[in-house]
Amino acid sequence: MVASNLPSATNRSITDIFLGDAGAGQVGFRVSSPAASAGYWASKNGIFNRYTQTAVTGTLGPGRSGAESNHVFLDVYSEWGAVATDGQRVFAARASDPNATANASYGLWRWDGSRNTEAARTLSDGVYGPGLGAGWVFPNSSTFANARMMVGGNVLITSTTTSPTGASSGLIVRHVPGTGNIPCLRNGATEPALSPGLTAGDSFQSGWSFGNLAITPQGRVYGDFSATGSRDGIWEICNGAPRAIAVDDETGARGPGMGSAYFTDVYPPFPGVNGAVMFFSYFRTSPSSSGFGLFLHNGSSNQPLAYNDTAGLFGPNWAGSTWGTFDVESSGSGSLSTGGQYASFTASVNTPDSTARGLWRVRVGQRPELVALIGLTGQYAPEPGRTWASFGASAILSNGDIVLEARSDPGNTYALWLLENGNPTPRRILEPGQTVPLATTQGTVQATIASFDLNNGGAQYSRGSDGWIGADGTIMVVATLTNYGEAILTSRPSDRIFSYGFN
Repeated sequence: MVASNLPSATNRSITDIFLGDAGAGQVGFRVSSPAASAGYWASKNGIFNRYTQTAVTGTLGPGRSGAESNHVFLDVYSEWGAVATDGQRVFAARASDPNATANASYGLWRWDGSRNTEAARTLSDGVYGPGLGAGWVFPNSSTFANARMMVGGNVLITSTTTSPTGASSGLIVRHVPGTGNIPCLRNGATEPALSPGLTAGDSFQSGWSFGNLAITPQGRVYGDFSATGSRDGIWEICNGAPRAIAVDDETGARGPGMGSAYFTDVYPPFPGVNGAVMFFSYFRTSPSSSGFGLFLHNGSSNQPLAYNDTAGLFGPNWAGSTWGTFDVESSGSGSLSTGGQYASFTASVNTPDSTARGLWRVRVGQRPELVALIGLTGQYAPEPGRTWASFGASAILSNGDIVLEARSDPGNTYALWLLENGNPTPRRILEPGQTVPLATTQGTVQATIASFDLNNGGAQYSRGSDGWIGADGTIMVVATLTNYGEAILTSRPSDRIFSYGFN
């Protein structure tokens, strides 16, 4: 059989394929056909379990009680299935009495590994509402919220809320099992529990998404927000009142940690360890002198990790070059990836007589280190006689190892590579033409990889985002196998990551 608990000898359409940010075999997906298998599935103890199904009660239904105990899911929406480090998952659906569907409501549910429990519901100001009091509700729409699963059954929810007077405002809430939904911040609110706290009477401005947010495995939440007065920065939220840790137009503990320098445009946060947060930002050392670089919030103050400093300590540390352009974006996308005390990113650099583009690793307290350089042979090339042609997806792990999707010349050859910390020799770990063991109804066969592709940019598992790699080094690739169609491949992590290959 192809996967335990999934019906064999049948074609199936699978979407929303994600690996949890912790790794640990937490693969999940949505089956849209055949109808008998339709719903969200998740791996638990090595076995795939379906946890949603329309038109049924019981463990696959909405789990409502009392007068609503006969309610069923009418729709379970796509692009969900986010998982926390403890295996719990969140999804959006519409549910009602099957005989009174005109009264259906939209909501969010969490799967705790055994059953579904409702976390939020539209048009409700009670325990499933926004938590702001009577008359405050979530709007009645299938897209009323986005959410990410957290440890212990907590759910981080971004949405809009409608006030008793009909006014709409952006809202972030934390669902806590047994308590309900607790507001973390609301745009336009001036009360201290929901506002920036930079100046009296200030408030957050709208315009955030999960691209602005980061969740640590321990459940701490950080976000990049704008506030009244044209202020911008990073706050820790959902742990009491919002707490600013890096903001523009300030020196001191919330500034860059470079004397009289101050931030001018702060980018989204990437957590490290023990309360550390890494982020890119523009800054000024004087009204007429600006720069851009990578910074660390160490739990109490900020310090630079990479920028063009006079001494060159935080520069590229290669051939007398200086930083040109870092491949990052204000939306939170780009090449930055963090793991533990490490960060990696791609950037262009300027040398005295040319420009170049490469991949760097930096560890807290150490200089940035060049790892791979496009177009040149020698020390920073993939193999003797070959050069890097282009970089795609990348991820740095907590031991400093980097996983890199790249093309190399000659031949513009595509592969997934492992660049081990302390080992100057890159190693191919997956490429088209490679065979992998595939379990079929006729037994295990060696299937040939025809193609695969990862989302470009830095992996964001450290931000609580599910994708293709987890914190423990587990990799998940959706590959096309010759004569077998698409298959989900995962690596087996061990004391030496990837030593057992892909299955």
